[in-house]
Amino acid sequence: MNQSRVLGRQTNTKNLADTLDLSDSLSHLKATDQNIELLTRRIKELEHRLLIERIRNEQLLSLNEFSHQLESLLDQPVEAQLAANTLHSVFKCNLVLVLFHNSTEQRLQLMAAAGPDAQGLSANFRHSLTRGLVGRAIRARRPLITRDSNDPGQVVEIAHLQYGAQMVVPLMYHGNLEGAIILCDAEPDAFDPEDLPYVEALANRLVIAWENDRNWHNLTELVKSAASLSTTLNPAQLLDRVAEIACTSTGASFALVGIRHEDRREWQTGSSGKAPLPFLSTRAEWHSLFQTIFNSKTSLRIRDIHKDPRTARFTSTAGDCRSMLATPILIDGEPTGAILVFGKQTAPAFSEQDEFLLNLLSTHAAVSVERCLLDEQLRTTLKTTQLLYDLSIRIAETDNLNLAAQVIGRTAFRLFQASTCGLVLISEDGLVEASVVFPGDDPQIQHPEALIRQAIETRQIAFQPLSDDQSRIVIPIQTSRRCYGALWLEMDTSLHTGHQPVDEIRILINQAAVALERSILLAETRQQASKIAQAYTELEQSYDQTLLALMNSLEARDHETETHTLRVSQTALAIGERMGLPASELKALQRGALLHDIGKIGISDSILLKKGKLDPAEWNLMQKHPDIGAEIIRDIPFLSEAIPVVANHHERWNGSGYPKGLRGEEIPLLARIFIVADVFDALTSDRVYREKITCKAALEYINSQSGILFDPQIVDVLNRVIRDLPEAILE
Repeated sequence: MNQSRVLGRQTNTKNLADTLDLSDSLSHLKATDQNIELLTRRIKELEHRLLIERIRNEQLLSLNEFSHQLESLLDQPVEAQLAANTLHSVFKCNLVLVLFHNSTEQRLQLMAAAGPDAQGLSANFRHSLTRGLVGRAIRARRPLITRDSNDPGQVVEIAHLQYGAQMVVPLMYHGNLEGAIILCDAEPDAFDPEDLPYVEALANRLVIAWENDRNWHNLTELVKSAASLSTTLNPAQLLDRVAEIACTSTGASFALVGIRHEDRREWQTGSSGKAPLPFLSTRAEWHSLFQTIFNSKTSLRIRDIHKDPRTARFTSTAGDCRSMLATPILIDGEPTGAILVFGKQTAPAFSEQDEFLLNLLSTHAAVSVERCLLDEQLRTTLKTTQLLYDLSIRIAETDNLNLAAQVIGRTAFRLFQASTCGLVLISEDGLVEASVVFPGDDPQIQHPEALIRQAIETRQIAFQPLSDDQSRIVIPIQTSRRCYGALWLEMDTSLHTGHQPVDEIRILINQAAVALERSILLAETRQQASKIAQAYTELEQSYDQTLLALMNSLEARDHETETHTLRVSQTALAIGERMGLPASELKALQRGALLHDIGKIGISDSILLKKGKLDPAEWNLMQKHPDIGAEIIRDIPFLSEAIPVVANHHERWNGSGYPKGLRGEEIPLLARIFIVADVFDALTSDRVYREKITCKAALEYINSQSGILFDPQIVDVLNRVIRDLPEAILE
């Protein structure tokens, strides 16, 4: 190979190497630019991520702060406003709405708002459950966002304001709509799907807080309502009230409450709410379910009573009564009844919180039921006591031993539900004084004489078994004074499970014996009292006859006033009877009328029988006869009540009378009655110095002096009496 070619090749090789070095440098520079661009993009991505992380951290901090603040709140509107303020501080959007579900109107109703546009909203703002993004989010039961401002159909209008972006988060709890949170902003793309977890978390915390508020409210209301149970003593009203509280506190559609007494087989029930018809037609099945809860002593929570084998036999087709919650009512650890609620209104089934509230209600109900049962027992005891008291009264009111025996026997027959019953009363001589049997229309019933004789002789209760279910018991009727007889009963012992009613029978017999003895002694006392009363009446009559004879002898001194005392006494009595005076005052009025002029015994005949006008000295003596009469009878006990008439029969209403010049009501009532009767009789009787006048003229005079000389009230009564007086008195 020649030198020139070699040199040429070397030159060519060098040129090629230079070319290759330049190309490598250019490639390296190009790669460096690409790396810088990649690094720039990477930095921007990292910065964006950092921003996102910072935003997320801020959201988490705000969410934690929100949760912390919720712990101290128990008011739904305040919690809703806190949620709205928190969301606005995070997203800085134009409007944040927190709405609750108004189940009555089936619309969303404003509870809280935040943002610049919040001031333009009405407090009564409502939103449809079905329209727009809100309706789609509720139907989908998940959050939704609109963010495409280029699509006119995505523009949102709320309260006449248009927004380019909207976020809707339904507030759901156990599948039930509680409300919704709506965020609105004028700028498109204001919300990002990555914002949804934060808003959902806040919404969940808000819904849980609302539920806690409701639980607290239900608990508070249950405690308040349960306190009112203590004032209810009627068992039927108590059970209805417990059922009503159970419905309210658990949100149930229907509630049943039942109790069963220890010694009864039947259930006593109460209810609240609207029960579907099949509920009312399956009494035996419900009693069976009551018995199941009663025996288990534990609560029972069922989502669907149609599918659960314990309740599948119930045929109710009402959708709102499928779920059930039941709890027993325990007293001292033993079952007394049960509370059943059906159909949770706001959820498919009852919750643990509902079970807690129902158990708490059951505790309060147990106390009230026990008090109610004790009150019922007390009422029964009081009823028995009242029966025994009535027995004593009825025995005391009769003097007939046969009637007393009827009362005792009938009371025992009814009180102890005896199949047959009898009673024998004997005298101190051993003779039968009264004998009764019940039922009285059965002639086959015979007294168990041997057993009765044994009880009376030993003065001890005697028993005689008749069969496994029947027994005969004989109880002596006795007091410490003596034995009056015996009561016997044949009873079905199965009706008195757990005890024989010996103590109750003994109480009845002791009460009857005391009452019977009291009745016998009272009858004897009444007979003695009757004899004494008769003797006293005869003595009074003899006194009155003596008084009448005395006054007749006094009138015999002055023929002009003969029979005046008898007539004026009858007229005064007629006035007193018309005025309704008691018998004691009428007797005093009668005796005062008979004795009114007894003081004239102390006036000499020269004055008493003087034909002409009395001189001042004589008139002065005549005016003393009322005081003389009062002194005569003052120390005679049975005549002392007549003194007001005797001492004051010449007084006058205006004070112009004598001897004391009394006026008005200073004059005793009996004297005021007598004064009117005395003047009326004097006017209608002949005197030496004048002739008598007619009854009409006498009444006209007395009426003219009514309120002057005479008591107006008595004058009015006299006018009514005169119309009814017998002709014998008027003549």
